[in-house]
Amino acid sequence: MRRAAKRFEALTKVPLSKSSLAALLTEYGGQLVAVQEKEAAEASRAPEKGEVLSQRALAEPDAPVMALSMDGVMINVRGEGWKEAKVVAISAVEQVQEAPGEEPKVQLSRHSYRAGLWEAATFAKQQWAEARRRGLEKARQLVCVSDGAAWIWGIVLTCYVSCVQIIDWWHAVEKLWEIGSILMGEEGDASKVWVKHLKDLLWAGNVRGLVHEVRLCCPRGAPLPERLGTLIGYFYHHRRRMAYQAFREAGYPVGSGTVESGCKVVVQERMTQAGMRWSRIGAQAMLALRCLLLSDRWDTEWRSMFPALSPT
Repeated sequence: MRRAAKRFEALTKVPLSKSSLAALLTEYGGQLVAVQEKEAAEASRAPEKGEVLSQRALAEPDAPVMALSMDGVMINVRGEGWKEAKVVAISAVEQVQEAPGEEPKVQLSRHSYRAGLWEAATFAKQQWAEARRRGLEKARQLVCVSDGAAWIWGIVLTCYVSCVQIIDWWHAVEKLWEIGSILMGEEGDASKVWVKHLKDLLWAGNVRGLVHEVRLCCPRGAPLPERLGTLIGYFYHHRRRMAYQAFREAGYPVGSGTVESGCKVVVQERMTQAGMRWSRIGAQAMLALRCLLLSDRWDTEWRSMFPALSPT
């Protein structure tokens, strides 16, 4: 906060103390938090008995195919310790043909974010409010790319019935390296060659063949090591979310780098520096302000919320 106050003074030539800046953060960020809470409550509100329903105008998406990803990142909260801030990133999906004859590359753009120190049920309402704002209800196709966290896929199954569900490629590859370490040992040439073979199977969407190859390396009739059994179960449980060849052919992203980048720029770059501890109110205020800024909506929303503070 001290560095932010110095930066403010350098830009405006107006001195501002660390405590004054913190008070402004809490005041204006808190007002934005209240606006987001109202928006989330309205977005998820069930009609009351006897209420006359009217057709709601749906926002237009930025592209026919839209993507969302969800993840969590830890913040040190005073009196509570490290707590998870949940983040959703929503993006437009486009295909870019870099050279004739090459496979088109998937490009994600026009990102927006919603983040907070919320439990999964509250976060579900908040991310749905952002989804409605971005026009996901009218998108021709919606894709969700995330890791295997159960809370993420619970939200997806609740909110997005027709969504294409994809396990982030690099999370799946990490599981392959763990399998290789269990069965072949750490960092050996044989392990690298074998994992490369498994990656090729997975890249082709052949999860059944991958599991078969792993089972062939286990003694027949002997019980599997507990961790190995868990990893095999992971691939079996998410097998329909790992059809990577079909996803690529359809022009869908298979990596969740957007939300991982969002966790870094929205949360970590500002809120997890050495020695930082946040009050819960201050953390939520900062997250709301950073999401507004990094979603490229600062000017329009700031004017509507605080017209007296906006330049004419």
